Amino acid sequence: MRQFVSALLISLFVVSAYGSSCTSPKATVTSFSTQDATILTQLAHVGEFNLKCGNGAKPNLFAEFPCGKVVPVAQVGDEKYQVSWTEEIKKGSSGNVVVRLFDEDGYANLRKVQRDGGKVANVKSLVDITISTKGAYKGPWVKAELVAALIVAGVAYFAVTTKAKVQL
Repeated sequence: MRQFVSALLISLFVVSAYGSSCTSPKATVTSFSTQDATILTQLAHVGEFNLKCGNGAKPNLFAEFPCGKVVPVAQVGDEKYQVSWTEEIKKGSSGNVVVRLFDEDGYANLRKVQRDGGKVANVKSLVDITISTKGAYKGPWVKAELVAALIVAGVAYFAVTTKAKVQL
């Protein structure tokens, strides 16, 4: 009986840690963006962050991007999470992207406001993280073929004018 009670208490502790809301969240963020886009059609951005809750909770998270899209956040470690997205190269820019994070209760409130047609900005997020995105190399400004054609044209012009001067 004693083992049953201790197992029950341990399982209640685990459930309360995983099921409770995160209090006093603190996040540290690292980010990665595609660096070379010469042969790609989409840029990828990845934000990886550690989230520490004051009460030790490990909530399931959802991320809202500035475009309004809401996606689940991947948990890749004990307190480590990851969120990623892609965008077209032409629309891609460098700078900071603020991503709002919600726990399950916040996500439910967000979905309710979306269904009712209200302002999603009024829904309180668990924490907002800023992900730094970098622009990608899109190739040289001038193509090598154009430079080669201009050099050939210059050499040909020089050859023709020099030949004309020698024949005079």
